[in-house]
Amino acid sequence: MAFEKPNTYLTDPAVRSIPEEDVIRHQPLWFREALAAPRESRRLTVDGASIHYLRWGNDDPNRPGILFVHGNGAHAEWFSFIAPLLTDRYNVAAMDLGGMGDSDWRTIYSRESFAHEIGQVALNAGLGPKPVVVGHSFGGFVTLIAGKHYSEKLGGLLLADFTVRSPVREWFLNDPLRRPTRIYPDYETAKARFRLAPLQPCANGFIVDYIGGLSLREVKIGENPGRRPSTEAGWTWKFDAEMFNGLRMGDDHSDIYKNLACPAATMFGLESKDYDPESIAFLRELAPEKPVFAIPGAQHHIMLDQPHAFASGVAAMMALWEAQGSLGPVKR
Repeated sequence: MAFEKPNTYLTDPAVRSIPEEDVIRHQPLWFREALAAPRESRRLTVDGASIHYLRWGNDDPNRPGILFVHGNGAHAEWFSFIAPLLTDRYNVAAMDLGGMGDSDWRTIYSRESFAHEIGQVALNAGLGPKPVVVGHSFGGFVTLIAGKHYSEKLGGLLLADFTVRSPVREWFLNDPLRRPTRIYPDYETAKARFRLAPLQPCANGFIVDYIGGLSLREVKIGENPGRRPSTEAGWTWKFDAEMFNGLRMGDDHSDIYKNLACPAATMFGLESKDYDPESIAFLRELAPEKPVFAIPGAQHHIMLDQPHAFASGVAAMMALWEAQGSLGPVKR
């Protein structure tokens, strides 16, 4: 996600535009039913930080489970309309990474701090003997690092529009220091500034409106836990602007992916800029046994563009790994 501009991404000349009359604003029945599905809001302390996650399903400890991990600057609610599509067979959780959503901010962030959060939530959220982790974009990166530390205890990793490549492209290491997030005078002004990053149109405007509205937090004068107290009152984004300062991705992604102790796969949006022949060929040569597939009609934000196809892709990998016995001694 990103901000600082109004919702002009639908007509921005840098991306393919969608006529406003073709953008769906009304929430369809399936979406409203998904949001109404029973869920719990839970917390788990990991390395001194309170990590928030949402949990759907039942209390059966033997039922297979899935943990969704969001991307850069996002939050667990990006999967609140996906999870209920899978709870007929699986327990499901979606977490807020440290420094994002409703999780605590840290003084120092690293790829390992994010990986430990993922591993601990996956193993403590009641997601079966060997949970599967699905990570999108930046969440795919830190899910891969979690696999380095926890793959023997996991049933599988599914990377969604994150490309394992060699050499690794550092996203943050040499960037200038990030400024504090802007504070807007009121909620509506702030919400109007929400847009997707990387920039893309999305015909499912009702989903973008929903996640955008839940990406904000209120700030009062003198408040801003863990950072310099704010001199303004208003609304700003639910993430720590300093979390990516100097964050190193590392150069071992290929080795990690190739040598995971659990199954893995990569899902792309067929229209995503990350879905290119060179990257696909590299992945298939690196680990021929690990599936690589694409969702038609989806760009980078697959779960927003094609939510049902995204859920079906996850369910298909779960069915494969369950049939192969990778999810542990699951009892029915």
